[in-house]
Amino acid sequence: MFSRDSAVLYEKKNQIGIVTLNRPHRMNAISLEVFEKLDQIWESVDEDNDVKVIVLTGSGDKAFCAGMDLREQSELSAQGKDMLNFVDPTMPKMNKVQKPIIAAVNGVAAAGGFLLAQNADLRVGSHNARFSIRESKVGRGSPWAVPLLWMLPLNISLELTMMAEPISAQRMYEIGFLNRLAPEGDAFKVATEMAEIIKNNAPLSVMAAKQSLKEAMDLGRSLGIKNAESIHEKVYSSLDAIEGPRAFAEKRPPNWQGR
Repeated sequence: MFSRDSAVLYEKKNQIGIVTLNRPHRMNAISLEVFEKLDQIWESVDEDNDVKVIVLTGSGDKAFCAGMDLREQSELSAQGKDMLNFVDPTMPKMNKVQKPIIAAVNGVAAAGGFLLAQNADLRVGSHNARFSIRESKVGRGSPWAVPLLWMLPLNISLELTMMAEPISAQRMYEIGFLNRLAPEGDAFKVATEMAEIIKNNAPLSVMAAKQSLKEAMDLGRSLGIKNAESIHEKVYSSLDAIEGPRAFAEKRPPNWQGR
């Protein structure tokens, strides 16, 4: 999709879309080019039948993503501009992706890098990963951190945003932000193993689970259940709902059609 020297790499392997931030010389910091290329991927991936799940990672082992490229922001500031004039910091296109996204966090995940991990559906962190929301250190803001209230205790969310100090992968795993804690250098490997499991499951069921649970965060328990029942109607009436039990009875792998 992009050239090998692009700021973002994208490849498909065994129905897994692999997105790699490719600026290791800048700690994989988010530039305008990175925003643009990520948006292109998020806009197209749901229409690609060759992709069932996405793994997002960073090039090298020092950083997943160090956040906004402050050098580029400084250049824009000199012109009286702000990077936020050109991008939406909440990354809405990523949040609209229906297919599951797994973040493989190797090294630093700071500010916008933390947001990328936060916006993923599942997260794997290597032992050397460090998570921080650094905006209070550089006079910026983090309104996008509000969804953390549905993911972490309030005091941890406040610690991240007010102290702006890194939290270790071990601690983030213990408080539930990370699904898996991997040996250093193995975050991508573990994330890919999770992706392999997900891609072999019924795609309509997987996407309905993601949609219904995330929408319930806004709706609350009772309305969330009603909404989930509506979303899953398509699942129950699908060919895959017939294929799954049949494959189980015949003791063979199911042949999912996604319809």
